[in-house]
Amino acid sequence: MDRAGLFLSRRYAQAYLGVSYHLLVPDHVAAFESAHVFFKKHQTACFLMDLTLLSPEVKEKALIDLIERFKLPSSCYALMCLVIAHHRTSLLAPMFHQLADLYQKRAGIITFLVQSSVALSEQEKTLIENFLKEQVSVRVYCSYELNPELIAGVRIFNEQYLWEYSAQAQLRALYTSVRR
Repeated sequence: MDRAGLFLSRRYAQAYLGVSYHLLVPDHVAAFESAHVFFKKHQTACFLMDLTLLSPEVKEKALIDLIERFKLPSSCYALMCLVIAHHRTSLLAPMFHQLADLYQKRAGIITFLVQSSVALSEQEKTLIENFLKEQVSVRVYCSYELNPELIAGVRIFNEQYLWEYSAQAQLRALYTSVRR
């Protein structure tokens, strides 16, 4: 996406947050990111929403389905209608990414991806989240995924931080020290 498109998508996100910030909760970050991935992957859906041949009723039903599917706040309906009315549906993917980013910054939330070799229990997730809160001293939001390549242990990271306690990291360190 070009600079102008990114700037415009950010402006839509800022305007939406200016009006609807008080309606949002931290769980909406994951919903915004899911919508971002969907619109980025399914650009034909964006194109179809721009078509004047598609009836307003069909577009309305599609938007409502998307809001329910991704558990977006209902206030996103008006935002998406505005973007469609302006024939800027190509901005939907970056706009939802900007929404997640701006909301997190405004709410003082840092998001981490936690990868583990096996599924984590709720107690283990709580322990990890408490560790992160102590380390960064702000609200923390974690998403979890399995990564069997770790062999054992966890990797916790985002754009700024990385903590890795895994067998893969130990093997990598051993390999590096032997190579020298």
